[in-house]
Amino acid sequence: MNKFKFPIMLCACAALTVACEDNLEEPQKGVTSYENYYKTDADAEGALVAMYATYCENIARPNGEAIICPYIALFNLPGDDLYAAGEFYGDNDFNGEIDEFREGTNAQLVTSMYKGFYQIIYGANLVIENITPDSQVKKRCVAEARVMRAFAHMMLAIGWNNPPKVDHLLGGDAQPVNCDHNELLQWCADECLESVGDLDERANTADKNGTAKITKGFANFVAGKALVFKGDFAAAKAPLKAIISSGKYALVPTERIRETFHVVGEGNEEVIFAGNIQPNPAIGDWGGMIEKTTWMHMDIWGWRNDHWNGKPSSVKGGWGGLGVREEFAAEFVANEGDSPRRKAWILKYDPEVLYEMEYPGDTVGGSKGFTNEQKSTLDDRGIRTYTYGQSEYLQYKRLTDNSDMTSWFSHLNVLIARYAEVLLLYAEACAQTGDNDGLQYLQAIQTRAGAPVSSTLTLDAVKKEKKFEMFLEGCRFPDMVRWGEAATSEILKHSGDKVPYLFDAKYDANGNAEGVGSVESKHRIYLDYKSHNEGKEHGFKAGKHEYFPFPFAETSINPAIQQNPGW
Repeated sequence: MNKFKFPIMLCACAALTVACEDNLEEPQKGVTSYENYYKTDADAEGALVAMYATYCENIARPNGEAIICPYIALFNLPGDDLYAAGEFYGDNDFNGEIDEFREGTNAQLVTSMYKGFYQIIYGANLVIENITPDSQVKKRCVAEARVMRAFAHMMLAIGWNNPPKVDHLLGGDAQPVNCDHNELLQWCADECLESVGDLDERANTADKNGTAKITKGFANFVAGKALVFKGDFAAAKAPLKAIISSGKYALVPTERIRETFHVVGEGNEEVIFAGNIQPNPAIGDWGGMIEKTTWMHMDIWGWRNDHWNGKPSSVKGGWGGLGVREEFAAEFVANEGDSPRRKAWILKYDPEVLYEMEYPGDTVGGSKGFTNEQKSTLDDRGIRTYTYGQSEYLQYKRLTDNSDMTSWFSHLNVLIARYAEVLLLYAEACAQTGDNDGLQYLQAIQTRAGAPVSSTLTLDAVKKEKKFEMFLEGCRFPDMVRWGEAATSEILKHSGDKVPYLFDAKYDANGNAEGVGSVESKHRIYLDYKSHNEGKEHGFKAGKHEYFPFPFAETSINPAIQQNPGW
Protein backbone atom coordinates (compact mmCIF):
# COMPACT_ATOMS: atom_id res chain seq x y z
CA MET A 1 0.00 0.00 0.00
CA ASN A 2 1.19 3.49 -0.79
CA LYS A 3 1.89 5.82 2.12
CA PHE A 4 1.51 9.55 1.79
CA LYS A 5 2.25 12.47 4.06
CA PHE A 6 1.78 16.22 4.12
CA PRO A 7 4.87 18.33 4.78
CA ILE A 8 3.39 18.91 8.25
CA MET A 9 2.32 15.60 9.69
CA LEU A 10 -0.86 14.63 11.49
CA CYS A 11 -0.68 11.53 13.67
CA ALA A 12 -3.41 8.97 14.35
CA CYS A 13 -4.07 7.43 17.74
CA ALA A 14 -2.46 4.01 18.11
CA ALA A 15 -5.19 2.88 20.50
CA LEU A 16 -7.76 3.07 17.74
CA THR A 17 -5.64 0.76 15.60
CA VAL A 18 -5.49 -1.84 18.33
CA ALA A 19 -9.22 -1.63 19.06
CA CYS A 20 -10.15 -2.13 15.41
CA GLU A 21 -7.49 -4.68 14.48
CA ASP A 22 -9.85 -7.62 14.10
CA ASN A 23 -12.38 -5.64 12.10
CA LEU A 24 -9.73 -4.57 9.61
CA GLU A 25 -9.55 -8.13 8.33
CA GLU A 26 -13.09 -7.81 6.94
CA PRO A 27 -13.44 -5.92 3.64
CA GLN A 28 -15.42 -2.71 3.97
CA LYS A 29 -18.80 -2.92 2.27
CA GLY A 30 -20.01 -0.50 -0.39
CA VAL A 31 -16.63 1.13 -0.98
CA THR A 32 -14.64 1.18 -4.22
CA SER A 33 -11.10 -0.05 -3.66
CA TYR A 34 -8.17 2.25 -4.33
CA GLU A 35 -7.01 0.00 -7.16
CA ASN A 36 -10.40 0.17 -8.91
CA TYR A 37 -10.93 3.90 -8.58
CA TYR A 38 -9.59 6.68 -10.84
CA LYS A 39 -10.56 4.69 -13.92
CA THR A 40 -13.48 6.47 -15.58
CA ASP A 41 -14.24 10.04 -16.59
CA ALA A 42 -16.71 10.17 -13.70
CA ASP A 43 -13.96 9.05 -11.32
CA ALA A 44 -11.71 11.82 -12.64
CA GLU A 45 -14.42 14.44 -12.15
CA GLY A 46 -15.06 13.16 -8.62
CA ALA A 47 -11.38 13.36 -7.76
CA LEU A 48 -11.27 16.90 -9.15
CA VAL A 49 -14.24 17.94 -7.00
CA ALA A 50 -12.37 16.61 -3.97
CA MET A 51 -9.32 18.68 -4.99
CA TYR A 52 -11.44 21.84 -5.17
CA ALA A 53 -12.96 21.05 -1.77
CA THR A 54 -9.45 20.75 -0.32
CA TYR A 55 -8.56 24.04 -1.97
CA CYS A 56 -11.61 25.85 -0.54
CA GLU A 57 -10.96 24.48 2.94
CA ASN A 58 -7.37 25.65 2.91
CA ILE A 59 -7.51 28.94 1.05
CA ALA A 60 -10.12 30.39 3.41
CA ARG A 61 -9.38 28.90 6.84
CA PRO A 62 -6.87 26.03 6.70
CA ASN A 63 -8.63 23.19 8.49
CA GLY A 64 -10.44 25.79 10.55
CA GLU A 65 -7.22 26.55 12.42
CA ALA A 66 -7.25 30.29 11.81
CA ILE A 67 -10.31 32.40 12.57
CA ILE A 68 -9.28 34.85 9.88
CA CYS A 69 -8.61 33.99 6.24
CA PRO A 70 -4.80 33.58 6.27
CA TYR A 71 -4.50 33.94 2.50
CA ILE A 72 -5.95 37.46 2.61
CA ALA A 73 -4.40 38.52 5.92
CA LEU A 74 -0.87 37.15 5.60
CA PHE A 75 0.03 38.85 2.32
CA ASN A 76 -1.66 42.18 3.16
CA LEU A 77 -0.74 42.93 6.76
CA PRO A 78 3.04 43.50 6.32
CA GLY A 79 2.52 46.27 3.76
CA ASP A 80 3.05 50.01 4.18
CA ASP A 81 -0.66 50.79 3.75
CA LEU A 82 -2.23 49.08 6.79
CA TYR A 83 -2.38 48.86 10.54
CA ALA A 84 -3.44 45.67 12.29
CA ALA A 85 -6.06 47.03 14.65
CA GLY A 86 -8.86 45.75 16.86
CA GLU A 87 -10.49 46.67 20.13
CA PHE A 88 -7.17 47.27 21.87
CA TYR A 89 -3.48 46.41 21.60
CA GLY A 90 -3.10 42.63 21.63
CA ASP A 91 -6.59 41.97 20.32
CA ASN A 92 -6.29 39.27 17.64
CA ASP A 93 -2.53 39.56 17.92
CA PHE A 94 -1.99 36.92 15.25
CA ASN A 95 -2.64 39.91 12.95
CA GLY A 96 -0.62 42.43 14.93
CA GLU A 97 2.53 40.32 15.04
CA ILE A 98 2.55 40.08 11.24
CA ASP A 99 1.85 43.77 10.67
CA GLU A 100 4.49 44.91 13.17
CA PHE A 101 7.05 42.21 12.28
CA ARG A 102 6.93 40.62 15.74
CA GLU A 103 6.12 37.10 14.57
CA GLY A 104 8.19 34.02 15.32
CA THR A 105 8.38 30.61 13.69
CA ASN A 106 5.19 29.52 15.48
CA ALA A 107 3.10 32.40 14.11
CA GLN A 108 -0.44 31.17 13.55
CA LEU A 109 -1.08 32.80 10.18
CA VAL A 110 2.31 31.74 8.82
CA THR A 111 1.91 28.14 9.95
CA SER A 112 -1.72 27.82 8.84
CA MET A 113 -1.14 29.17 5.35
CA TYR A 114 2.09 27.27 4.78
CA LYS A 115 0.37 24.04 5.74
CA GLY A 116 -2.71 25.03 3.75
CA PHE A 117 -0.75 25.47 0.53
CA TYR A 118 0.83 22.03 0.88
CA GLN A 119 -2.53 20.41 1.54
CA ILE A 120 -3.78 22.06 -1.65
CA ILE A 121 -0.74 20.59 -3.41
CA TYR A 122 -1.46 17.16 -1.93
CA GLY A 123 -5.03 17.30 -3.24
CA ALA A 124 -3.75 18.22 -6.70
CA ASN A 125 -1.10 15.49 -6.68
CA LEU A 126 -3.76 12.86 -5.93
CA VAL A 127 -5.42 13.78 -9.21
CA ILE A 128 -2.24 14.11 -11.24
CA GLU A 129 -0.69 10.81 -10.16
CA ASN A 130 -3.81 8.66 -10.24
CA ILE A 131 -5.65 9.85 -13.35
CA THR A 132 -4.38 8.51 -16.66
CA PRO A 133 -5.09 11.26 -19.21
CA ASP A 134 -6.51 8.96 -21.89
CA SER A 135 -9.68 10.97 -22.58
CA GLN A 136 -10.37 14.65 -23.04
CA VAL A 137 -12.18 14.80 -19.68
CA LYS A 138 -9.26 13.21 -17.88
CA LYS A 139 -6.79 15.47 -19.66
CA ARG A 140 -8.75 18.49 -18.50
CA CYS A 141 -8.94 17.21 -14.92
CA VAL A 142 -5.19 16.63 -14.80
CA ALA A 143 -4.55 20.04 -16.37
CA GLU A 144 -6.70 21.79 -13.76
CA ALA A 145 -4.82 19.97 -11.01
CA ARG A 146 -1.44 20.95 -12.45
CA VAL A 147 -2.43 24.62 -12.51
CA MET A 148 -3.78 24.42 -8.96
CA ARG A 149 -0.51 22.87 -7.84
CA ALA A 150 1.47 25.55 -9.66
CA PHE A 151 -0.59 28.33 -8.05
CA ALA A 152 0.10 26.99 -4.56
CA HIS A 153 3.83 26.65 -5.28
CA MET A 154 3.94 30.18 -6.73
CA MET A 155 2.41 31.63 -3.57
CA LEU A 156 4.84 29.61 -1.44
CA ALA A 157 7.73 31.03 -3.46
CA ILE A 158 6.36 34.57 -3.05
CA GLY A 159 5.92 34.12 0.69
CA TRP A 160 8.79 31.82 1.68
CA ASN A 161 11.34 32.36 -1.14
CA ASN A 162 12.66 28.81 -1.59
CA PRO A 163 10.13 26.28 -0.28
CA PRO A 164 10.24 22.60 -1.24
CA LYS A 165 8.79 21.62 -4.60
CA VAL A 166 6.41 18.72 -4.06
CA ASP A 167 5.54 17.49 -7.55
CA HIS A 168 4.52 13.98 -6.51
CA LEU A 169 2.94 12.13 -3.62
CA LEU A 170 5.52 11.74 -0.86
CA GLY A 171 6.43 8.56 0.91
CA GLY A 172 6.27 8.47 4.68
CA ASP A 173 10.02 8.93 5.10
CA ALA A 174 10.40 11.75 2.55
CA GLN A 175 12.27 14.90 3.55
CA PRO A 176 11.82 17.45 0.74
CA VAL A 177 14.47 20.15 0.47
CA ASN A 178 14.42 23.81 -0.46
CA CYS A 179 13.95 24.64 -4.13
CA ASP A 180 15.68 27.60 -5.76
CA HIS A 181 13.29 30.58 -5.96
CA ASN A 182 13.64 31.29 -9.68
CA GLU A 183 13.70 27.64 -10.65
CA LEU A 184 10.45 27.07 -8.77
CA LEU A 185 8.75 30.07 -10.37
CA GLN A 186 9.87 28.91 -13.83
CA TRP A 187 8.50 25.44 -13.10
CA CYS A 188 5.16 27.00 -12.06
CA ALA A 189 4.99 28.91 -15.34
CA ASP A 190 5.95 25.83 -17.38
CA GLU A 191 3.32 23.69 -15.66
CA CYS A 192 0.61 26.20 -16.53
CA LEU A 193 1.71 26.79 -20.10
CA GLU A 194 1.91 23.05 -20.76
CA SER A 195 -1.63 22.63 -19.39
CA VAL A 196 -3.39 25.48 -21.22
CA GLY A 197 -4.27 23.40 -24.28
CA ASP A 198 -6.29 20.90 -22.24
CA LEU A 199 -8.27 23.46 -20.25
CA ASP A 200 -11.69 24.94 -20.89
CA GLU A 201 -11.94 28.62 -21.66
CA ARG A 202 -14.41 30.99 -20.08
CA ALA A 203 -17.30 31.28 -22.54
CA ASN A 204 -17.64 35.08 -22.36
CA THR A 205 -17.59 37.95 -19.88
CA ALA A 206 -20.99 36.88 -18.51
CA ASP A 207 -19.94 33.28 -17.80
CA LYS A 208 -20.02 32.99 -13.99
CA ASN A 209 -19.24 29.26 -14.03
CA GLY A 210 -16.03 30.05 -15.88
CA THR A 211 -14.74 31.94 -12.84
CA ALA A 212 -15.35 29.11 -10.35
CA LYS A 213 -12.95 26.64 -11.93
CA ILE A 214 -9.48 26.69 -13.43
CA THR A 215 -9.56 27.82 -17.04
CA LYS A 216 -7.11 28.92 -19.71
CA GLY A 217 -7.38 32.42 -18.28
CA PHE A 218 -6.25 31.41 -14.80
CA ALA A 219 -3.46 29.21 -16.15
CA ASN A 220 -2.11 32.16 -18.10
CA PHE A 221 -2.52 34.39 -15.05
CA VAL A 222 -0.40 32.10 -12.86
CA ALA A 223 2.20 31.69 -15.62
CA GLY A 224 2.46 35.44 -16.22
CA LYS A 225 2.59 36.36 -12.53
CA ALA A 226 5.20 33.68 -11.80
CA LEU A 227 7.40 35.00 -14.61
CA VAL A 228 7.01 38.61 -13.42
CA PHE A 229 8.11 37.57 -9.93
CA LYS A 230 11.01 35.69 -11.49
CA GLY A 231 11.98 38.88 -13.31
CA ASP A 232 11.54 37.38 -16.78
CA PHE A 233 9.39 40.20 -18.09
CA ALA A 234 9.85 39.39 -21.76
CA ALA A 235 8.46 35.88 -21.26
CA ALA A 236 5.67 37.10 -18.97
CA LYS A 237 4.07 39.24 -21.66
CA ALA A 238 2.77 36.39 -23.84
CA PRO A 239 0.52 34.62 -21.29
CA LEU A 240 -0.71 37.92 -19.87
CA LYS A 241 -1.52 39.30 -23.32
CA ALA A 242 -3.33 36.04 -24.13
CA ILE A 243 -5.80 36.81 -21.33
CA ILE A 244 -6.32 40.33 -22.65
CA SER A 245 -6.73 39.18 -26.25
CA SER A 246 -9.18 36.42 -25.34
CA GLY A 247 -12.00 38.92 -24.86
CA LYS A 248 -13.37 36.83 -21.99
CA TYR A 249 -12.67 39.42 -19.29
CA ALA A 250 -13.22 43.15 -18.85
CA LEU A 251 -12.98 45.86 -16.23
CA VAL A 252 -16.30 46.55 -14.58
CA PRO A 253 -17.46 50.12 -15.27
CA THR A 254 -16.64 52.87 -12.81
CA GLU A 255 -20.06 52.89 -11.15
CA ARG A 256 -19.64 49.20 -10.21
CA ILE A 257 -16.00 49.35 -9.18
CA ARG A 258 -16.55 48.12 -5.60
CA GLU A 259 -18.88 45.20 -6.39
CA THR A 260 -16.16 42.68 -7.32
CA PHE A 261 -15.36 42.25 -3.61
CA HIS A 262 -18.94 41.56 -2.60
CA VAL A 263 -21.59 38.91 -3.20
CA VAL A 264 -23.37 41.02 -5.82
CA GLY A 265 -20.24 41.00 -7.99
CA GLU A 266 -19.23 37.36 -7.76
CA GLY A 267 -18.47 35.93 -11.18
CA ASN A 268 -18.65 39.31 -12.91
CA GLU A 269 -16.63 40.23 -15.99
CA GLU A 270 -13.54 41.14 -13.97
CA VAL A 271 -13.21 37.87 -12.03
CA ILE A 272 -10.76 35.31 -13.40
CA PHE A 273 -10.84 32.80 -10.56
CA ALA A 274 -12.36 32.59 -7.09
CA GLY A 275 -13.28 29.84 -4.67
CA ASN A 276 -16.83 28.61 -5.20
CA ILE A 277 -18.97 28.49 -2.05
CA GLN A 278 -22.61 27.44 -2.26
CA PRO A 279 -25.01 27.04 0.69
CA ASN A 280 -25.53 23.35 1.42
CA PRO A 281 -27.99 22.46 4.20
CA ALA A 282 -26.71 18.88 4.17
CA ILE A 283 -23.31 20.07 5.42
CA GLY A 284 -24.48 22.47 8.09
CA ASP A 285 -22.95 25.78 9.09
CA TRP A 286 -20.37 24.31 11.46
CA GLY A 287 -20.06 20.98 9.65
CA GLY A 288 -17.76 22.25 6.93
CA MET A 289 -19.63 25.16 5.33
CA ILE A 290 -18.37 28.09 7.36
CA GLU A 291 -14.80 26.81 7.25
CA LYS A 292 -14.74 27.43 3.50
CA THR A 293 -15.92 31.05 3.70
CA THR A 294 -14.40 34.41 4.59
CA TRP A 295 -16.97 34.87 7.38
CA MET A 296 -14.67 35.43 10.35
CA HIS A 297 -12.17 37.35 8.27
CA MET A 298 -14.87 39.84 7.33
CA ASP A 299 -15.97 40.16 10.96
CA ILE A 300 -12.44 40.91 12.13
CA TRP A 301 -11.82 43.50 9.42
CA GLY A 302 -15.24 45.18 9.82
CA TRP A 303 -15.67 48.59 11.43
CA ARG A 304 -15.66 48.54 15.25
CA ASN A 305 -19.19 49.92 15.51
CA ASP A 306 -19.76 48.74 19.10
CA HIS A 307 -17.43 51.62 20.05
CA TRP A 308 -19.62 54.00 18.08
CA ASN A 309 -23.01 55.54 18.82
CA GLY A 310 -24.37 54.13 15.60
CA LYS A 311 -23.29 52.84 12.22
CA PRO A 312 -24.38 53.45 8.64
CA SER A 313 -27.36 51.35 7.58
CA SER A 314 -25.69 49.63 4.63
CA VAL A 315 -22.77 47.93 6.42
CA LYS A 316 -22.51 45.09 8.90
CA GLY A 317 -19.62 46.28 11.04
CA GLY A 318 -17.33 44.03 13.04
CA TRP A 319 -14.26 44.00 15.27
CA GLY A 320 -12.24 46.87 13.76
CA GLY A 321 -9.21 44.74 13.00
CA LEU A 322 -7.86 46.72 10.05
CA GLY A 323 -6.67 50.32 9.88
CA VAL A 324 -5.55 52.47 6.97
CA ARG A 325 -2.16 54.12 7.42
CA GLU A 326 -2.40 57.87 7.21
CA GLU A 327 0.61 58.03 4.86
CA PHE A 328 -1.15 55.78 2.38
CA ALA A 329 -4.40 57.73 2.67
CA ALA A 330 -2.61 61.03 2.12
CA GLU A 331 -0.83 59.68 -0.97
CA PHE A 332 -4.07 58.22 -2.31
CA VAL A 333 -5.95 61.51 -1.86
CA ALA A 334 -3.08 63.51 -3.34
CA ASN A 335 -3.16 61.25 -6.40
CA GLU A 336 -6.86 61.43 -7.19
CA GLY A 337 -8.82 63.30 -4.51
CA ASP A 338 -12.45 62.22 -4.38
CA SER A 339 -12.20 59.81 -7.31
CA PRO A 340 -14.76 56.99 -7.53
CA ARG A 341 -12.01 54.49 -6.79
CA ARG A 342 -10.72 56.30 -3.71
CA LYS A 343 -14.23 56.55 -2.28
CA ALA A 344 -14.86 52.88 -3.08
CA TRP A 345 -11.62 51.77 -1.39
CA ILE A 346 -11.25 54.10 1.64
CA LEU A 347 -13.57 56.64 3.27
CA LYS A 348 -12.75 59.59 5.49
CA TYR A 349 -14.59 59.20 8.79
CA ASP A 350 -15.50 62.89 8.84
CA PRO A 351 -17.49 63.68 6.75
CA GLU A 352 -17.92 60.61 4.51
CA VAL A 353 -18.78 58.03 7.17
CA LEU A 354 -20.07 60.37 9.84
CA TYR A 355 -22.46 62.39 7.69
CA GLU A 356 -22.61 61.34 4.04
CA MET A 357 -23.56 57.69 4.59
CA GLU A 358 -27.14 56.97 5.55
CA TYR A 359 -27.88 56.10 9.19
CA PRO A 360 -31.08 54.42 10.44
CA GLY A 361 -32.40 57.67 11.87
CA ASP A 362 -32.00 59.41 8.54
CA THR A 363 -34.90 57.45 7.07
CA VAL A 364 -37.28 57.27 10.02
CA GLY A 365 -36.72 60.46 11.98
CA GLY A 366 -36.22 64.15 11.83
CA SER A 367 -32.61 63.96 10.66
CA LYS A 368 -33.64 63.07 7.13
CA GLY A 369 -32.58 65.97 4.93
CA PHE A 370 -30.47 67.56 7.64
CA THR A 371 -27.29 69.33 6.63
CA ASN A 372 -23.94 68.13 7.93
CA GLU A 373 -23.91 71.07 10.31
CA GLN A 374 -27.24 70.00 11.76
CA LYS A 375 -26.12 66.37 12.01
CA SER A 376 -22.99 67.44 13.90
CA THR A 377 -24.95 67.66 17.16
CA LEU A 378 -26.85 64.37 16.82
CA ASP A 379 -26.13 61.46 19.16
CA ASP A 380 -27.08 58.67 16.73
CA ARG A 381 -23.55 58.63 15.26
CA GLY A 382 -19.93 59.30 16.14
CA ILE A 383 -17.25 57.46 18.13
CA ARG A 384 -18.43 56.89 21.70
CA THR A 385 -15.07 55.78 23.14
CA TYR A 386 -12.21 55.26 20.66
CA THR A 387 -11.21 53.05 17.76
CA TYR A 388 -7.76 51.48 18.08
CA GLY A 389 -5.44 51.36 15.08
CA GLN A 390 -7.58 53.65 12.94
CA SER A 391 -6.54 56.80 11.13
CA GLU A 392 -9.08 59.29 9.82
CA TYR A 393 -9.67 57.06 6.78
CA LEU A 394 -11.38 53.67 7.12
CA GLN A 395 -11.12 50.77 4.68
CA TYR A 396 -14.32 50.34 2.68
CA LYS A 397 -13.24 48.13 -0.22
CA ARG A 398 -13.67 44.78 1.53
CA LEU A 399 -15.99 45.92 4.31
CA THR A 400 -18.95 43.54 4.61
CA ASP A 401 -22.21 45.06 3.42
CA ASN A 402 -25.53 43.88 4.84
CA SER A 403 -26.32 42.70 1.31
CA ASP A 404 -23.37 40.27 1.57
CA MET A 405 -25.12 38.41 4.38
CA THR A 406 -26.68 35.41 2.66
CA SER A 407 -27.24 33.75 6.06
CA TRP A 408 -26.19 34.73 9.57
CA PHE A 409 -22.78 34.76 7.87
CA SER A 410 -21.69 35.43 4.32
CA HIS A 411 -20.91 32.86 1.66
CA LEU A 412 -18.55 35.29 -0.08
CA ASN A 413 -15.95 33.52 -2.21
CA VAL A 414 -12.21 34.04 -1.77
CA LEU A 415 -11.15 36.10 -4.79
CA ILE A 416 -7.85 34.86 -6.22
CA ALA A 417 -7.38 36.61 -9.57
CA ARG A 418 -9.03 39.53 -11.33
CA TYR A 419 -8.50 41.23 -14.63
CA ALA A 420 -7.15 44.52 -13.25
CA GLU A 421 -4.10 42.71 -11.90
CA VAL A 422 -3.50 41.16 -15.31
CA LEU A 423 -3.47 44.61 -16.93
CA LEU A 424 -1.04 45.96 -14.34
CA LEU A 425 1.27 42.94 -14.56
CA TYR A 426 1.30 43.28 -18.34
CA ALA A 427 1.89 47.04 -18.14
CA GLU A 428 4.84 46.41 -15.82
CA ALA A 429 6.30 43.74 -18.08
CA CYS A 430 6.04 46.18 -20.98
CA ALA A 431 7.60 49.02 -18.98
CA GLN A 432 10.47 46.74 -18.00
CA THR A 433 11.12 45.79 -21.63
CA GLY A 434 10.59 49.15 -23.35
CA ASP A 435 7.33 48.07 -24.97
CA ASN A 436 4.74 50.84 -25.17
CA ASP A 437 1.87 48.37 -25.72
CA GLY A 438 1.20 48.36 -21.99
CA LEU A 439 0.32 52.05 -21.86
CA GLN A 440 -3.25 51.55 -23.07
CA TYR A 441 -3.93 49.10 -20.25
CA LEU A 442 -2.42 51.32 -17.59
CA GLN A 443 -4.62 54.11 -18.94
CA ALA A 444 -7.68 51.82 -18.82
CA ILE A 445 -7.13 51.24 -15.09
CA GLN A 446 -6.62 54.95 -14.44
CA THR A 447 -9.64 55.99 -16.49
CA ARG A 448 -11.93 53.52 -14.74
CA ALA A 449 -10.63 54.73 -11.37
CA GLY A 450 -11.15 58.42 -12.10
CA ALA A 451 -7.42 59.03 -11.53
CA PRO A 452 -4.97 61.11 -13.55
CA VAL A 453 -4.15 59.37 -16.83
CA SER A 454 -0.50 58.81 -17.80
CA SER A 455 0.70 59.99 -21.19
CA THR A 456 3.77 57.74 -21.16
CA LEU A 457 4.48 54.28 -19.81
CA THR A 458 6.98 54.29 -16.96
CA LEU A 459 7.69 51.76 -14.25
CA ASP A 460 7.05 54.39 -11.57
CA ALA A 461 3.60 55.08 -12.99
CA VAL A 462 2.75 51.37 -12.94
CA LYS A 463 4.03 51.01 -9.38
CA LYS A 464 1.94 53.92 -8.16
CA GLU A 465 -1.17 52.71 -9.91
CA LYS A 466 -0.78 49.19 -8.60
CA LYS A 467 -0.34 50.44 -5.03
CA PHE A 468 -3.79 52.04 -5.19
CA GLU A 469 -5.69 49.65 -7.47
CA MET A 470 -4.60 46.43 -5.75
CA PHE A 471 -5.08 47.73 -2.19
CA LEU A 472 -6.06 44.85 0.14
CA GLU A 473 -5.46 42.17 -2.51
CA GLY A 474 -2.21 40.73 -1.22
CA CYS A 475 0.03 42.50 -3.74
CA ARG A 476 1.63 45.43 -1.95
CA PHE A 477 4.13 43.75 0.36
CA PRO A 478 5.32 41.09 -2.13
CA ASP A 479 5.76 43.87 -4.70
CA MET A 480 7.78 45.96 -2.23
CA VAL A 481 10.06 42.97 -1.64
CA ARG A 482 10.71 42.18 -5.29
CA TRP A 483 11.17 45.88 -6.16
CA GLY A 484 13.69 46.27 -3.34
CA GLU A 485 11.51 48.85 -1.62
CA ALA A 486 10.77 46.92 1.58
CA ALA A 487 14.38 47.10 2.75
CA THR A 488 14.45 50.90 2.43
CA SER A 489 10.95 51.73 3.67
CA GLU A 490 10.92 53.92 6.77
CA ILE A 491 7.27 52.99 7.35
CA LEU A 492 8.08 49.28 7.51
CA LYS A 493 11.20 49.90 9.58
CA HIS A 494 9.13 51.74 12.19
CA SER A 495 6.01 49.58 11.98
CA GLY A 496 4.74 49.12 15.51
CA ASP A 497 6.51 52.18 16.95
CA LYS A 498 3.19 53.93 17.42
CA VAL A 499 -0.44 53.23 16.66
CA PRO A 500 -3.24 55.78 16.19
CA TYR A 501 -6.44 55.99 18.21
CA LEU A 502 -9.41 57.76 16.65
CA PHE A 503 -11.55 59.87 19.00
CA ASP A 504 -14.63 62.05 18.81
CA ALA A 505 -14.46 65.19 20.99
CA LYS A 506 -18.26 65.15 21.40
CA TYR A 507 -17.96 62.10 23.65
CA ASP A 508 -14.35 61.90 24.84
CA ALA A 509 -13.70 63.42 28.24
CA ASN A 510 -10.72 61.27 29.17
CA GLY A 511 -7.98 63.79 28.50
CA ASN A 512 -6.41 61.52 25.90
CA ALA A 513 -5.53 64.40 23.63
CA GLU A 514 -7.33 67.64 22.84
CA GLY A 515 -10.56 66.89 24.69
CA VAL A 516 -9.14 67.63 28.12
CA GLY A 517 -11.64 67.91 30.93
CA SER A 518 -14.93 68.12 29.06
CA VAL A 519 -16.74 67.00 25.97
CA GLU A 520 -17.78 69.31 23.16
CA SER A 521 -21.20 70.06 21.73
CA LYS A 522 -20.41 68.84 18.22
CA HIS A 523 -18.65 65.92 16.61
CA ARG A 524 -14.96 66.61 16.09
CA ILE A 525 -12.69 63.74 15.07
CA TYR A 526 -9.04 63.70 16.09
CA LEU A 527 -6.13 61.26 16.41
CA ASP A 528 -3.95 60.35 19.35
CA TYR A 529 -0.94 58.05 19.17
CA LYS A 530 0.36 55.51 21.66
CA SER A 531 3.40 53.24 21.77
CA HIS A 532 2.88 49.66 22.92
CA ASN A 533 6.00 47.86 21.72
CA GLU A 534 8.73 49.59 23.70
CA GLY A 535 11.29 47.01 24.70
CA LYS A 536 9.92 44.48 22.19
CA GLU A 537 11.52 43.45 18.93
CA HIS A 538 9.44 44.96 16.14
CA GLY A 539 9.75 46.66 12.78
CA PHE A 540 11.03 45.36 9.45
CA LYS A 541 14.61 44.05 9.49
CA ALA A 542 16.29 43.96 6.07
CA GLY A 543 17.69 40.53 5.31
CA LYS A 544 15.07 38.84 7.48
CA HIS A 545 11.52 39.99 6.97
CA GLU A 546 11.44 39.86 3.18
CA TYR A 547 10.15 36.31 3.58
CA PHE A 548 8.16 34.45 6.20
CA PRO A 549 9.90 31.83 8.32
CA PHE A 550 9.45 28.15 7.65
CA PRO A 551 7.18 27.09 10.52
CA PHE A 552 8.71 25.30 13.49
CA ALA A 553 6.12 22.56 12.98
CA GLU A 554 7.80 21.87 9.62
CA THR A 555 11.49 22.27 10.42
CA SER A 556 11.13 20.20 13.59
CA ILE A 557 10.16 17.11 11.58
CA ASN A 558 12.16 17.84 8.45
CA PRO A 559 15.72 18.93 9.24
CA ALA A 560 16.51 18.87 5.50
CA ILE A 561 14.78 22.25 5.12
CA GLN A 562 17.12 25.21 5.51
CA GLN A 563 15.47 28.05 7.45
CA ASN A 564 15.22 31.48 5.85
CA PRO A 565 17.90 34.03 6.87
CA GLY A 566 17.40 35.82 10.18
CA TRP A 567 14.99 33.29 11.65
